[in-house]
Amino acid sequence: MIVFGRHAGKTITVCTDDHCPVHDSATAARLAKQEVDNPAPVMEPAPEEESEEEAEQRRAEYEQRRKEHEAEQQRRDEERKAEYERQQKEYEAEQKRREKLTKARAATFDLILDQAPAMFTAAQLRTFLRLLVHIDPYSFLEEVASHFAGNDENAQQTDEEIVLAALDSIADDKLTGFALRLALTDHVGIPRENEPDPLSEAEAAFAPPQPKSSKPKSTGKSKETPTLVKAPQKKSAAKKQKVA
Repeated sequence: MIVFGRHAGKTITVCTDDHCPVHDSATAARLAKQEVDNPAPVMEPAPEEESEEEAEQRRAEYEQRRKEHEAEQQRRDEERKAEYERQQKEYEAEQKRREKLTKARAATFDLILDQAPAMFTAAQLRTFLRLLVHIDPYSFLEEVASHFAGNDENAQQTDEEIVLAALDSIADDKLTGFALRLALTDHVGIPRENEPDPLSEAEAAFAPPQPKSSKPKSTGKSKETPTLVKAPQKKSAAKKQKVA
C-alpha cells in the first residue's frame, strides 16, 4: 500500500522473487538461453497410417526424451544453486574480512593520533607532506567537521567554521595530532586495489609496531633453598641421682 504521495492509499502488487522469470531480466535471459541450448522435447506428429504398436512406441520415445530433459534441467538447476551458494559464502566471508579490516584501520588511525609527537621529525614531516598530496580538497573537511561537531545535528556552522573553531581551541602540544586528523580522516577506509595507502604510510612513520620483548632466559643455576637443620638438644647438666 502506498502511504505517501500522489497515490497514497492505493494498493499495488509487488513481486519479491529475486529470480522471477517475468520481472527479473537476468533470470529471463538465462531461461531463454537455456531453452535454446536444451529445448523441451515435442512429440512427433502421428503419420497418416500408424499401428497401435507404432503409436505406443512413439509415445514411449517422447516420454523418455521428456524425462531426460527434466533430469537435465534439474541437474542444471542444482549446479546453479550450488554455484549461487558458493558465491554467497564467498561474499559473506569477504564482508567479514572487510569488516575486520575496517575496525583494524580505525584502531590504527586512533593510535596514530594518540602517539602524535609534539613536533615532527624531518622524516615525519616528509611523510605528512606526502599525506597532503593525497587529500581530496572537496571532501576532506566533512568527516573532520563531523567529529568536532559531535551529535549536534542543528549546528548552523559550515564545515570550515567548525574545523577553524576547533583549531582555535586546541592546545599547542596537540596541533600535530590535529594536522594528522586533517590529512588522514579521508583515508581510514579500505583503499581500492593498486591504490596508495596513506594510512599504512603514516603508521610506519608515527606509530610503528613495537617488537615484542622476550623474557631473558636464566642461564645460571637457581639458588637452592637452604635446608633448615635442627640443632641437637643439650643434655641436662646434672644427671639424676640414683635412689639408694
